[in-house]
Amino acid sequence: MARNWSIIEAHCNHQEAFTPRFQGSYDFIESVSRRSPDDYIVRNTIMDYHQHTKYHIKLANIMYGHNQFQACLILCDWALASMVKALYIQKYHVVHPSKELTMNEILNIVHTDTAPGLDIALFIGTIQHISCIEEFNHDRNLQPNNIKKLLQRTEEILEELKNRLKNDIELK
Repeated sequence: MARNWSIIEAHCNHQEAFTPRFQGSYDFIESVSRRSPDDYIVRNTIMDYHQHTKYHIKLANIMYGHNQFQACLILCDWALASMVKALYIQKYHVVHPSKELTMNEILNIVHTDTAPGLDIALFIGTIQHISCIEEFNHDRNLQPNNIKKLLQRTEEILEELKNRLKNDIELK
């Protein structure tokens, strides 16, 4: 008998990782971009994670509109995770970040001298926790206003983190 997988089980077992797209010949890349191939790959990987962020938050808004609140929270978590990984790649110049980052790593990434990141790190941890509750009780009353506030705060944080990405990365 086939087992039906819920979105929560899929989320809790989800390991967000992907291989960046291949960009072609390194000779061509160097001549066009005047950067080292590694810089080009890092830049494109950051752009890929940023693109994932945009897709996840767009889907979260769609799910909210269809009263799929748990799916909305999961997609918010995925959007935040993608953005944090983009910042991680920018900071450490590695193409393949860890599948899961600890709260200490997240705090180290989002905290700067000019913008303390404790509130952002705590929000990310909270979204991770509430989006991964496997025994989610569908009978409990999720207030649409509360979910909307979480979605709006996620969008605010994503915008703030997007602004921290390097200026030479052209993000749309």
